Amino acid sequence: MKFPKIVTAALIAGAVASVAACGSDDSDVPEVPTVSSATAAASGEGGGVNDPDTQPSVAVLNQMLEEALDPNVPNSEKTELVEGSAADPAIFDELVKAKQDNPDVTYEIFPPVIPAGPNKATVKVQVKLPDNPPTKLDASIVYVDGRWKLSRDTVCPLISANNVQTPMCTDSAAASESGN
Repeated sequence: MKFPKIVTAALIAGAVASVAACGSDDSDVPEVPTVSSATAAASGEGGGVNDPDTQPSVAVLNQMLEEALDPNVPNSEKTELVEGSAADPAIFDELVKAKQDNPDVTYEIFPPVIPAGPNKATVKVQVKLPDNPPTKLDASIVYVDGRWKLSRDTVCPLISANNVQTPMCTDSAAASESGN
């Protein structure tokens, strides 16, 4: 069944939270954003990705998700979007393929971005499967390495539930990123 892979794609890249999705109520979100456009947005007002005191806006998160699923954006740039993904940049190839294999599945991050403690926030991601009502899921974002990213705590359980193993979800990867 293709559904679990695309849910993983939606949430990994999915909030890619620094992150999140196809279609937004924000009309100023470009149709095909690039990592450089998110970086440019990060320097502007209204929730960029580089300010630890200001969570990214839903528009920025949606832009980041598009980048994570864009086959034309190098995986090395996508690792800026998901906590710990530098340990396995090839995981984005699987996400791009899952999106291409499931074009009728849509996902979207919805406001608000809710603070959840120092350098943490949560968002709702809506996943819509053909012939099914939309489902809203929680996703967390964290401020690490000088920017907001989709949390490993959101991504790894989804990846593991789909029997995908990745170095980004090992205890040693989490410990090395946290400085332990």
